[in-house]
Amino acid sequence: MKVVTIHQPNYLPWLGFFSKIKHSDCFVILDNVKYTKSSVINRNKIRTKEGWCYLTIPIEKKYHSSKIYDVKLPENNKWQEKHWKTIETNYKKADYFYSYKDFFEDLYKKKFEYLWQINEEIISYLLKCFDINIEIIKASEMNLDPKLQKTDLLVDILKIVGAKTYLSGSSGKNYLEFDKFKENDIKLELFEFKHPVYKQRYHGFEPYMAAIDLL
Repeated sequence: MKVVTIHQPNYLPWLGFFSKIKHSDCFVILDNVKYTKSSVINRNKIRTKEGWCYLTIPIEKKYHSSKIYDVKLPENNKWQEKHWKTIETNYKKADYFYSYKDFFEDLYKKKFEYLWQINEEIISYLLKCFDINIEIIKASEMNLDPKLQKTDLLVDILKIVGAKTYLSGSSGKNYLEFDKFKENDIKLELFEFKHPVYKQRYHGFEPYMAAIDLL
């Protein structure tokens, strides 16, 4: 019973992203759909003394209707310096900061051309950190009909990879066409993530942070 989940390559994804992948046999990176402005594709939250703040990669307006795999990063890398400095400032006194520091410090010094490149490098590293080892496929490398959208696109991907079950996020109930999965003999499951409470750097607990907060 092959369980497949499909998701865009987000920036510094939250725990629910990785938990859903862990409950699957295959993860399809949905990089062939439109980039969405002000979404978690280019920003996410980290814990701060005041509560939380967004780390946002500035994306030029000309890419706001582009496919994710075509979205380029700014030539000016000031945002990388800012993101690393913000992470370091807020987490350097956390218990395990120095266990993961080198990867992120090096990451933010690298020169990436595309948004998906830095996102996928972070995702790959965090999958290893959480000991999640599953098949990973990129939608852009599949022979998909470019005219397909929404549920039709997902079903086509699932059929190609041989999925018996599609594990969707709980928000899928708001936009997925359930009957199309049934017509193609694919079981649809909605994944309900129960957010754990764990020790954070600062007093109190803020849920829905980037997964590096747990590290």
